[in-house]
Amino acid sequence: MRETPGDGLQCIDASHRFLVDYCSPLDSQGTYLLLEKCKTVCYRNLFKRIHYILDKYQISLAHIAKTFKWLGMPIDLDEVECILANLIYRGYIRGYLSHAKRVLVLSKRDPFPLSTVLAK
Repeated sequence: MRETPGDGLQCIDASHRFLVDYCSPLDSQGTYLLLEKCKTVCYRNLFKRIHYILDKYQISLAHIAKTFKWLGMPIDLDEVECILANLIYRGYIRGYLSHAKRVLVLSKRDPFPLSTVLAK
């Protein structure tokens, strides 16, 4: 099966709509938090793809926002920065954000550690 560039974001968008529509039943079954974690991993994988396509360790937040817009889910730079800040805090991405320059600076050594995703 061939994966298209939009699959990652379509996964995020579909999971968000599903979580909003079925919040109460999922919460009573105890699966809501599991699906929230899947959404976080989808964001991580999307940023990983952007990194590999651009082949840079400094990625402008504008490039990331354009990717979201291109895939049909336009978000502003502040929301992109918030998502990235949470992923960095949780250890899904190694790097830091330069708020003044609006740039994500990734670690040159293993910027997207798989062990963090599997361990949490």
